[in-house]
Amino acid sequence: MAAVAEASTIYTTTTFEENPRGRSGTGSDCYQRMMDQDMLSQCGMYLMKNLQGGRRQGVRSAGEEKEMCCMQLRNLGDECMCPGIKMMMNQPMWSRMQGQMMDQMMNMSQNLPTQCNLMMSQPCQMRAVWF
Repeated sequence: MAAVAEASTIYTTTTFEENPRGRSGTGSDCYQRMMDQDMLSQCGMYLMKNLQGGRRQGVRSAGEEKEMCCMQLRNLGDECMCPGIKMMMNQPMWSRMQGQMMDQMMNMSQNLPTQCNLMMSQPCQMRAVWF
């Protein structure tokens, strides 16, 4: 009698609800603003530096990266700020993160407007959809 072993691999992909591209009210206008703000690249660098405990090598200090991130968020405007942050988090480099690291990134990203002293009617809600 022969024994058969079976192996399986589980892949996890993370996407965020409310991808604003193409949605009415926030869609193409917010997407264009995001393109104008380089998909919040400065915010991405700031988040990555914070996630790594400030150990990330770079030309700019964490304070300079934060200020540049805040400028990008201000340029998006109130109505596109949260959709823009969600768009940034939907980029492949973030969506491959898993577990505790992803939780930290979501918490840090939704708090970006507060860290930048940008008043919003309600905080950004980041909710991952796991499948």
